[in-house]
Amino acid sequence: MLEIKNVSKNFGSVKALNDVTLTINDGDLFGVIGQNGAGKSTLFRSIMNFYDFKGEILYNGMKMSKVPLEKIGFLPEERSLSPKKSIKEEIEYFAKLNQMKNINDEIIEKWFNKFEIKGKPTDKIKTLSKGNQQKVQLLCALIYNPEFVILDEPFSGLDPYNITLLEDIIKELNANGTTIVFSSHNMSNVESLCNRILMLKDGEIALYGTPLEVRNQFKANKITIETDKDLSFLTEKYPRYDHYRDTWNFYPEEVKDGEDIFREISEKIGYVKYFSQTPPTLHEIFTRTVEQE
Repeated sequence: MLEIKNVSKNFGSVKALNDVTLTINDGDLFGVIGQNGAGKSTLFRSIMNFYDFKGEILYNGMKMSKVPLEKIGFLPEERSLSPKKSIKEEIEYFAKLNQMKNINDEIIEKWFNKFEIKGKPTDKIKTLSKGNQQKVQLLCALIYNPEFVILDEPFSGLDPYNITLLEDIIKELNANGTTIVFSSHNMSNVESLCNRILMLKDGEIALYGTPLEVRNQFKANKITIETDKDLSFLTEKYPRYDHYRDTWNFYPEEVKDGEDIFREISEKIGYVKYFSQTPPTLHEIFTRTVEQE
């Protein structure tokens, strides 16, 4: 269990973290979201004990400075590979740095194939695409089987296929007991993967809980209708809406207005192929929270 207690960090006059308190439980798949400069990387680097900060961070009751490095895996947002080294040399370096013994070609080949890295283990880092460099860096953070992993923007630079591949690897590691904390600007990654999420805004906690708990903090007043019929007769009564092709989204003030909208559509045009009333998506919640002053 990771306990973050009243953590604050300033860079000159900039308050990067302001009295942040939260707990990450063993086995969590924990997502951290927030716009650029919200404090995500500062939080991760504070956990890793890279910064001096006010407050306290404990891992299973122990200060992070006392925790053996091999227990923690860390993927920084910036790539930090040695371009002149081969992939194999880079993997071996990080494995040995984190006290992994008996690292051999068979183990490297297994992880190499798991991440579907293009090329051969003997290829130089500099010959790889940005996406494959990202996968090598992630492999280096995981190959020694840490029990707690921090991934800062792990999906950066990856195409949709490789994002899905990485999501599956993250799910598998978590199912086998690894606690994982990661940040992402892709809300669908966070919503589909995480059992709990944290949103930082200006260094403070803006939202915290399970994805369902976060969504349920907002009214279920997003009404989505798919039809090739014209629904403009609703727009005077419900002026908050958007429309693109066959999809209409209405945002009435009251949740109960959904019944009236459904009834009015049924009376005027009859059948529609899709009608849904839900809380806003995590992406919409993120946008609203960022916009709030």
